[in-house]
Amino acid sequence: MNTSQLRFRRKLGDALYGEVMECELRPTALQRQRMLSLPLNKQLIVAVKCISPPYANDMRDRHEAARALDDPLQECRVARLLANSEGGHANVVRSYFHFHQHDCLYLVTEYCAHGDLYTHLTTTTPSGSMDECTSVHFMRQILTGVDFLHRQLGIAHRDLSLENVLMHDGECKISDFGLSVGVGTRCQGPAGKAYYMAPEVVAGGEYDPVKADIWSLGVMWFILLTGSPLVSVASRQNEAFVALEECGVAAVFESWKFTDRLSTAIVQLISQMLTVSPDQR
Repeated sequence: MNTSQLRFRRKLGDALYGEVMECELRPTALQRQRMLSLPLNKQLIVAVKCISPPYANDMRDRHEAARALDDPLQECRVARLLANSEGGHANVVRSYFHFHQHDCLYLVTEYCAHGDLYTHLTTTTPSGSMDECTSVHFMRQILTGVDFLHRQLGIAHRDLSLENVLMHDGECKISDFGLSVGVGTRCQGPAGKAYYMAPEVVAGGEYDPVKADIWSLGVMWFILLTGSPLVSVASRQNEAFVALEECGVAAVFESWKFTDRLSTAIVQLISQMLTVSPDQR
């Protein structure tokens, strides 16, 4: 594949090492077969992430070693896994192709027309939060997508956030795999967005990325319900986190006067996801 098969429509945004574009793809007959028998003559709109590997390498070399940065090659590895996974999963952004041309790496993926879940939350809900039933609708999709990544692909995401869940026709689709690792990997050092990092990730020691993903999912659910992050950073240097560790998430819901709006089952589930000790999470 090459860029001659892509017709630029508009820029969607900037990426860490380049930009993301909306394009029309003109697939070959063989490519149509790989793309679940796309009907002939049907216009296919895709998202194309254009990455400069030299720029990425330079940024990664200059970046502080203690904090992980997106790895374009890992995105390619996951893209290959997704492309070969017999249709992928409805709640994970589908990967079509990736290729190199003119010192750039192009990732061609499913186009999601309705932005990310964080923007959806802040622009379509008057209070900036959701009721329990609506949150369950979205989180069920995200959880099944993450379960597919963990169990079927053997991938832990490490950067789960509302911002990395894209929306298309009411469906949630997990995206951005530049920080992902194999589920059996023992990781070390901060990775992801501060609001969503598990305590053991913030601490900088060795951790299980699957357990860290579960914490991030709990934070995502908490934000959907309250419109606010749980803590700015899950560190014992943060007073709010110390209070959370002592009293638990249920006490936070109660002090914020959310208890009457939430079922006991949901409070218990989120509390288990946000247990500070990863061994008990």
